[in-house]
Amino acid sequence: MAKKKVVVIIKSNPFSWKAFEALRQAVGLSMEHNLSVIFLKEGVYTLTDWKPEMIGIEPIDKSIQALGMMEAKLIVEEEALRERGLKLKDWDTPINVMPKEEICEAVKDAEVVLTW
Repeated sequence: MAKKKVVVIIKSNPFSWKAFEALRQAVGLSMEHNLSVIFLKEGVYTLTDWKPEMIGIEPIDKSIQALGMMEAKLIVEEEALRERGLKLKDWDTPINVMPKEEICEAVKDAEVVLTW
């Protein structure tokens, strides 16, 4: 099977199962495809220094690390961070902060787009 350009968009807040499951799916997809994971709107909270274990949610650190090892592109919406006054957690994996216009181009170039 040929590698496809796949984009996983996480726009839901991380305070439920959605972001965790989206990242698990993204790790699996990164093994077979050229993957970008884009954090938009409330999804940007996922990459901040919050404590998911305090509300019974598994930490996402291993998923982020695995995506980095698989050379997936991790992208966060610049405007969403600024509007919410958020700062990203200091990750070992590179996180690209991009404006909406550049994110739109990445989505437009994708062959498959999955939204969470």
